[in-house]
Amino acid sequence: MSTTSDDSAVLREQGNQAFKQGQFLEAIDRYTDALNILKDLQLSETNKNDLTKCYSNRSQCYINLGQYEDAIEDSTRALEYTPSDQKSLYRRANAFERSGKLKEAISDAQRLISISSKAGGTDEQTYNLLKKLRETAQNKVSQQTQLTNQIKQMFETIISKSNQDETALNNLLVVSRDDAGAEAILSFDPDLQHLTEFIQRNERTTVLGVLRILSAIVKNSYRRAEIVYNKLGLKPIARCFAMNDAEIPTNASILIHNMLMSICDLENRRKVRKPMNVAYNFDKPVIEFINETFRMLLDLIDDKSCSGIGRDCCLDLIVKFVDRANGCNWTNKFIISGLPKVLRVAATVPELPESEKKQYPLTEQTKMHLSMVLSIIYHDLCSDKERESYNTECMEFVKALRERDDVQSRVRTISVLSVLLQGPFDTGNAILGSQNLVDLMIQMAGSSDELQERIAVEAIVLSASKKDKAAGILNLGAEILKNLYQSANEQIKVIALVGLSKIASSKGTDSSANLVTEGSCQTLALACCKFLTTSPSFDIRRWSADGLAYLTLDADVKEDLVNNLSAIKSLFNLCQCEDAHVLYSITTIFVNLTNTYDIRKPDKEMTELANYAKQHVPKEHPKDDTEFFEERRRKLVDAGIIPVLIHLCKHKSANCREQVSRIFLGLCENEKYRGPIVAAGGAKSLLPLASDGTPVGQTKAAQALAKIAITTNPENAFPGQRMLEVVRPILKLLKVENTALENFEALMALTNLAGVGENVRKRILKEDGFVNIEHYMYDEHKMLRRAATECMCNLVVQEEVVKYFTGENDRIKLLVLLCGEEDDDSLIKAALGTIAVLSSLQIDLDDFKDVELQEDDRKKLNEYVEENRIICQKILDVASFVEIFKQLCASEDLEIQFRALYIIRNITKVNKELATRIVETDLMDILLGIKEMKDNRLVNEKNRKIISDIIQLCLKYGLIQPNKDHTIIEEDETAAE
Repeated sequence: MSTTSDDSAVLREQGNQAFKQGQFLEAIDRYTDALNILKDLQLSETNKNDLTKCYSNRSQCYINLGQYEDAIEDSTRALEYTPSDQKSLYRRANAFERSGKLKEAISDAQRLISISSKAGGTDEQTYNLLKKLRETAQNKVSQQTQLTNQIKQMFETIISKSNQDETALNNLLVVSRDDAGAEAILSFDPDLQHLTEFIQRNERTTVLGVLRILSAIVKNSYRRAEIVYNKLGLKPIARCFAMNDAEIPTNASILIHNMLMSICDLENRRKVRKPMNVAYNFDKPVIEFINETFRMLLDLIDDKSCSGIGRDCCLDLIVKFVDRANGCNWTNKFIISGLPKVLRVAATVPELPESEKKQYPLTEQTKMHLSMVLSIIYHDLCSDKERESYNTECMEFVKALRERDDVQSRVRTISVLSVLLQGPFDTGNAILGSQNLVDLMIQMAGSSDELQERIAVEAIVLSASKKDKAAGILNLGAEILKNLYQSANEQIKVIALVGLSKIASSKGTDSSANLVTEGSCQTLALACCKFLTTSPSFDIRRWSADGLAYLTLDADVKEDLVNNLSAIKSLFNLCQCEDAHVLYSITTIFVNLTNTYDIRKPDKEMTELANYAKQHVPKEHPKDDTEFFEERRRKLVDAGIIPVLIHLCKHKSANCREQVSRIFLGLCENEKYRGPIVAAGGAKSLLPLASDGTPVGQTKAAQALAKIAITTNPENAFPGQRMLEVVRPILKLLKVENTALENFEALMALTNLAGVGENVRKRILKEDGFVNIEHYMYDEHKMLRRAATECMCNLVVQEEVVKYFTGENDRIKLLVLLCGEEDDDSLIKAALGTIAVLSSLQIDLDDFKDVELQEDDRKKLNEYVEENRIICQKILDVASFVEIFKQLCASEDLEIQFRALYIIRNITKVNKELATRIVETDLMDILLGIKEMKDNRLVNEKNRKIISDIIQLCLKYGLIQPNKDHTIIEEDETAAE
């Protein structure tokens, strides 16, 4: 049946009515139903308005229920559709304040002031919020007065240009990092006249200090960032980017980064899940700011007076903010106005003579930054048409370069090709084939001209980035690479070394393949390590790491490298750079050393068939056995790899993050490394890896988190809010497409988490955990069945879970049948524990006998009693209940016996009717027999006490009566009175 916006309106109104009656859970359900309809409809202005209302109203429900994180998420979603919606902004500010995030609350409140004043005034809610914030601020009036005087003195010192300038700037920086201090600075210099004058000075210390102060002022504050943008403008900041200084352009980049984050509200927006191809919805003033910022960055990239460091900073900002998935949605505009500028820089080769015009200043990292930009743009394109347009633009640029067939044109052409091959490889590969550039590369590599050789060999190596291309390079240019390896030019030599490394490693981990001379991989690796540890050039060290990434597929090389501590430390130091390509090479080395790559073991029958047909069958190297890679992992941990991995978690590259996830999982396989990982902050770092990145990376990180949660106290491993955040990624491991081991470890981890407290159990339920966990209670795999039941045992203490068992279903029957499983005491105990909790009335009715309860409280109490009766009756209704529990009561395992007796006592306590059904079975005879046993190995005092309680209840009901000799006989209820 099709649904319309009218249906959603009806559901929303039902939610409104439930809200008015204080039925917030019911209201949430109705708003959710309305949202599910609206999401399936075409997005129009009307639907945007309806989506805003539903998300905003649901956020208020969450606020009333004290679920502030959910409220923040929903109000942020509402603001996605209507960025200026005052109710949503107010509710988010309210939720931020109640969750103790005063900074964010103030930022939203200030934004609300700005919006409401433009709309013609503030409403009562806004006024009350402002009043509350002012009251908070008034508590610091005296401190603020003192702070204002200090700020005045600092400004006067800088204005006077005394020798105390640097001290005053440092003090201002400290003050600006606090919200109150940042506001005080803007109060003293509201039009930024002084700060504008300072930043335009020619004094390095002053300019650097002002950039740092402004970066702190705009951080996490829409209003303050807006003031800086409107009063200062981007021109003085652009001047700082252009400076040839090691620190000033970097700090200008941080300032623009913080302004984009605050004005575009990206920190909050990125917390909301949405389709990757759907862009954020920005207000018109924000869009204007984005456009002006990106135009400034592109102008600087194409400005030959801009320093190389400044250009790298501009490229880095584009990488972070250009995409539609998590940034400012500037990809399509970039292809039109930015792509030619970036390619012009890519065609720059500093060694070429430039008699006609000035060259672009470059750094060692510029070409890598260019590749990252081109890659980000390409992978953000959503359709074949967009990618075709991108490829055409790049191809036309290369064609234009090749029109003049001279040395300069050739070198520039291959330089652009190298940049493309390091970034969007498919684009570079397409141009490589269509423009017949392979022959040109081979020709240049054999030209005896050092510049042409270096540019060509770099392109040859990059064109073999895909494993299946290495064999082609072997046929086309192996001899040329060998000759170039003898070059006196260190850079040509190391790049040729990488090419030879790729050829040597094309066998992968197959120790039986002999594509190169035995021992040559180790010789090449030794040469790579020498360059890595001795060369001061970043370029040479990154190429060395690239070579090792291929060579470490060989087990002998792994053993040599892991014992070369200086090479390992050099790799750790190289991790401090931001180049995605370099970091991917390094993480690949660590993946190879730890054997955490995917291993595809050939089918046994297929192997036998291949041997019979005399076909090649890959064989594992003996040094890739468990004992060897476990020892390599130990050596890496001792060398300090854990803090290095934590640092690498922060990188944006999804592929790099996947590699880090693999290594973490490999280390977590050994329980003794889990403690050090948690102590170093690894659990915190794994959370973003498990929620953002490639599907494989997320799964590996989630499994590592699960392993940590199994053996480490969750309260120590995931303190505070983090314990709630870890639930979602671990639950994702319960998908049927995951391996049985991943399912099992997820269930074990959830068992521990569910035992921590109510908030965690609620989060598990909110993320549909109940259904996913219950699914594995039916699984054929015994271990999965047991783990799921143990997890359910911890979940059923939650009131909401009990309702799942009282409805018309066979869940209780399944649990009783699980109690009858043979040869699995752990499963039986888990099932008995679950039934024991479900059959227990969590309150003592005697406590309420003389208490006058409100009508709602009385109703709630009656619901508890009725649910308890239904569950106990369902237990008795299982046909095999008596036979199963007779066995359990007679069990030699006293813990199983206790749980079975505890359940029978719970049933007996409910009412006389259910107690009668117990007395009428053989169970009563067995209970009486057990009670009289004297052997403590068969029954202990605790269990005898339970049996005595059952007997006392039956005596109370008059179902049994004592004989004169104090033995018990059953009451014959059929006898005539």
